[in-house]
Amino acid sequence: MRREFKLGEEDEECLAALGLAWETVVEKKQGEKDTKWLIFSEYPIPEGYNHRLTSAALRIKPSYPDDGIDMVYFFPPLALTSGKAIGALSPLKVDNKEYQQWSRHRTSENPWRPSLDNVCTHMLQVDSWLQRELK
Repeated sequence: MRREFKLGEEDEECLAALGLAWETVVEKKQGEKDTKWLIFSEYPIPEGYNHRLTSAALRIKPSYPDDGIDMVYFFPPLALTSGKAIGALSPLKVDNKEYQQWSRHRTSENPWRPSLDNVCTHMLQVDSWLQRELK
């Protein structure tokens, strides 16, 4: 697994506790700032989707952890087996693959808390977004 940038100690500890395979990738695009990605290679997806394991990516901002993580990106793209459409999706190339961007954001009722939130608390948000689409 690639480790092209280092996460904070708290993030690495919580990721170890999750027991998921992950890597950090820095994408360099000519004329643009480098983009840092945390990628889970086999992220478990609840029953009711067309895939039970996907790659899940998080964009890590240069100002993280002071500024929060936003959204999640899946490859291959997810769809509901019920046929119901999932809203607020768009394609985005990540690590030379066409990921599916889930445009989901924190709210004023659930803001990013710099001293408390981290990669693992964001993944709890991701899991809640996945469950919400099944309802």
